[in-house]
Amino acid sequence: MGRKALLGVCLAFVFALGAILVGTLPAGAKQLEIAVMVPNGVDPYFTAKRYGYETECEKLGVKMLFLDAGGYANVNKQIGQIEDMLQRGVDGIILGATSAQGTVPVVDKVIDKGMPLVIDNLDSLTKKPVLRIMKNGVLVGLLRAVYIVEQLKGKGTVLVLPGPSAVSLCQEEHRGFVEYAKHFPGIKVITEWTPSSPDAGMKTVEGVMQAHPDLKAIACFSPPLSTGAVKAVQASGVKKGDIIIVGQMLDAGMEEYMKNGWLQATVMCDHIEMAREAVRMLVKEIKGELKPPLYNQIDHYLVTEGTLEQFDRKGSTYPKEWRK
Repeated sequence: MGRKALLGVCLAFVFALGAILVGTLPAGAKQLEIAVMVPNGVDPYFTAKRYGYETECEKLGVKMLFLDAGGYANVNKQIGQIEDMLQRGVDGIILGATSAQGTVPVVDKVIDKGMPLVIDNLDSLTKKPVLRIMKNGVLVGLLRAVYIVEQLKGKGTVLVLPGPSAVSLCQEEHRGFVEYAKHFPGIKVITEWTPSSPDAGMKTVEGVMQAHPDLKAIACFSPPLSTGAVKAVQASGVKKGDIIIVGQMLDAGMEEYMKNGWLQATVMCDHIEMAREAVRMLVKEIKGELKPPLYNQIDHYLVTEGTLEQFDRKGSTYPKEWRK
């Protein structure tokens, strides 16, 4: 092939490629920018979800800003972050709220300004129309209660660690547990509201074990609380399995605890796929393809020592080489 002919082929390829690119990104179109806001980024649950947010944003060509409030108690910090995003003029927000009640005024402000918003899992109790993708907290609590009551044959003292009391999901999980357990008079429920951290879980369980040496089971809201509960039971010298522990997710060593007999069951959901769907919902809202209100509720599963190896976790795990 001659030089002129080769040059012609190259130019034709460049023009064709340019036509394709122009077709996918019209002239003048800007890249969408969204903010993903979480209450407690060190929680392994949010580490996993960040993978879901990032991969879906990459797939859709969306720029993502990830903002962590640094703990459920930092309501004012999260309010400030939301105000900053309003000032910045991002195209939309995905929000996991630090407080169901405390965030309502700023969430109402976001909605009133017409900024697209998806509340992801941790609710802000605004009465204005909004898109939500949520776990079924009552069902999560009930699944734990059913397993524990069955294992204890309807009799025994149970500690419930629902997490922070200001979080609506924690309230729902607690309600699901106690509503089921109250039908079994032989089950004594002790509730301790705590921050979602290993230290809080460990200290609380140690104190309850001292006050209630007849403790037979522990139900935990999160991987950090589950970790703390396991460590407290291990340190007490109690044999594995003598105190039943039911946690949440398989992150942060939960799977190893289960394989080694320290964690008897856990409640799962496809939380990474949930994060991806939150991104898809927000992008559709930005484009005018999805209008609030909408309440999208996901499924949950109880995984036990006996079913761990058979559980399909493709929607709830991320590659080991990915860490944030």
